[in-house]
Amino acid sequence: MKLKLFLYALLFCTITKAQTNIELKDFITKNSVAIRTVQKNMIREPNNSYVSTFKDIIKNQEAAVKLYNTDKKASCYFAFVARTESLEFLKKHTQGSTEYFEITSSEKNYTKSSSEDYTKSLSNSEIKTIDDLDAMNTQSLNNLTLTIQ
Repeated sequence: MKLKLFLYALLFCTITKAQTNIELKDFITKNSVAIRTVQKNMIREPNNSYVSTFKDIIKNQEAAVKLYNTDKKASCYFAFVARTESLEFLKKHTQGSTEYFEITSSEKNYTKSSSEDYTKSLSNSEIKTIDDLDAMNTQSLNNLTLTIQ
């Protein structure tokens, strides 16, 4: 009886962990859509002052993707920062609705604060690649890893 109860508890924990991993993966994937929407709005408003903010969003997203398999807590943090910054930009600059990108109540648990900085997670070459990116070219994002494969 105790063994059976233990196996049920183990199964529940495994399912819960898998569900959490899937939710984080979906959150990161949705961030990728938000980033592309930010870029399209930047192009519509040709103002180069947004480029550095956009590249910071990309760096946070890259860190979230890179850490997804090794450090879920840090991945959650960077994904949340990327979404928050994307949403902030979209609310100020988009003509359409931002409802799809709003952080849902189930996603709010990704807000775990961290002293992490993407410079500790990304290599110098990864940061340089993003810094050299032509932010106004929609094809430039195709060379980055913005989603979990």
